[in-house]
Amino acid sequence: MTRAPETVVIGLNWVGDNILALPTFRALQHRFRNDGGIAVAAPANVGALLAASGVFKQVVCWDKPMRGRIDSLRHRGFKRAVILPNSFRAAAIAFAAGIPERWGYSGNFRAPLLTHRVPRSGVTGHQLDDYTGLLSALSAPRVVDELPVLRLPHQVRDEALARLRALGLGARPIFGLHAGGLYGRAKHWGDERYCELAARLRAAGHDLVLLTSPGEYVQAQAIAAACGGAPIVGHDSDVLHLAAAISHCAAVVTNDSGPLHVAAALGIPTISIFGPTDPGRTVIPGASHVLRRTLDCQPCYKRVCPLGHHACMTGIAVDEVHAAAERLLDDISSRPVAGREVTSTGDVTHRA
Repeated sequence: MTRAPETVVIGLNWVGDNILALPTFRALQHRFRNDGGIAVAAPANVGALLAASGVFKQVVCWDKPMRGRIDSLRHRGFKRAVILPNSFRAAAIAFAAGIPERWGYSGNFRAPLLTHRVPRSGVTGHQLDDYTGLLSALSAPRVVDELPVLRLPHQVRDEALARLRALGLGARPIFGLHAGGLYGRAKHWGDERYCELAARLRAAGHDLVLLTSPGEYVQAQAIAAACGGAPIVGHDSDVLHLAAAISHCAAVVTNDSGPLHVAAALGIPTISIFGPTDPGRTVIPGASHVLRRTLDCQPCYKRVCPLGHHACMTGIAVDEVHAAAERLLDDISSRPVAGREVTSTGDVTHRA
């Protein structure tokens, strides 16, 4: 009989954050492999993707109010919770669920909720290193320089390929375009710019697909209508199936968003457009060609531009993104569409 995991990791709310936490998850799985491995509690939309990673012995999916989240953990017999989010709420859920050991960073008034409080270093570096102190306290160091890697089930990839072919795609290299980002409009390059980019890529003889999610479907529909029709994937399924579609793309053009990190972890080359956030904090090293215009107000991390001009994004021209996309495709055209290695192209920074 398979031993049930004694440790549950409280995962992150955003898709990209969970992708960037994969090396942390693997370190914890290795640390507790003799205690039944680890479970993870995470939002339902990312649950299937985490389950497919092969890291976890159990995935607890939740899209519930706080009481429902507590109940989903209470009777599973967990002895230990490793709390990755820094929020008071995440610690309160583990506390109320009656999990005896509760490990997490102190701060945000949550120290009384933790049995093992770990001080933060105070140094802000790459997000991949956010949990170094916590892992050290747990005697679970991650492999030095390990990067997030995703491998998808063959059946899921085959289903995604069949769907793309049904949409008339696959005879030529496919560009995946993701114009959204649920965090907020400040991260968006602009629907009209993505529409113009789509028109130019089509005119150059490339296939394209709009990548989206259920919460971004209206936006994707508007872009598709404005550019004379374009296939859309991701609106009627979870992140696992979106990832499978991404795995068949030759390249992806996206804002700072979950699909950026999914593509990078799958080894799919990307053009990423950054504005209010810092690519040095979140871009997987060597995994994306970053386009960014540097302003004094960056990074602000706001959901809406507080100055009202959104110049960090609007200052990046369609010509520039299109040229970068064409160069990227030229660079990878001799490689297989799926399973390729990613070439580091560095950052392209423009001074205002």
